Amino acid sequence: MKFPSASPSLSFSEATNRAVNNLLNINGRSRRSEFWWTMLVVAISYVIPCISNIVLLLAMPLAIRRLHDTGRSGWWIAADAIMTIALVIAYFIITVYSSSTTNILDIFCFALFIYKIAIIAFCCMDSQPYPNQYGESPKYNAYDIDDNNNNNVNNNSNIKFR
Repeated sequence: MKFPSASPSLSFSEATNRAVNNLLNINGRSRRSEFWWTMLVVAISYVIPCISNIVLLLAMPLAIRRLHDTGRSGWWIAADAIMTIALVIAYFIITVYSSSTTNILDIFCFALFIYKIAIIAFCCMDSQPYPNQYGESPKYNAYDIDDNNNNNVNNNSNIKFR
């Protein structure tokens, strides 16, 4: 089995157009170039604080599709959001009801930091070159099934990449 040929990376305009067209879509897969060009827009939006949070929330489906492209579940992003919200709530509860911060909050912050690094590492990984449970690869060309081998589609020897 050989790997299919990859299509060239997306330009800034192609990537942002794809991201905007799939703004609320969590199904399917997204390429690295689409993800990172859009993250550049998110980073630039931090100049205007009220817009940056909205743009960051709208980029979450893109991050989910990017994880899908690497074969991972979008629940990684949901867990990140839940842990971040829990950290903010814990911080306010501890500061209101306690005169000093605790080490538990520091440990939780460190664990969340490590978790976010793992998600960034997943988003940096290359696309899976074959279809996965989330759909066809947006980067690699489609594959053909060779029906000459007992018509067994589950056998990996039947898959031939273009």
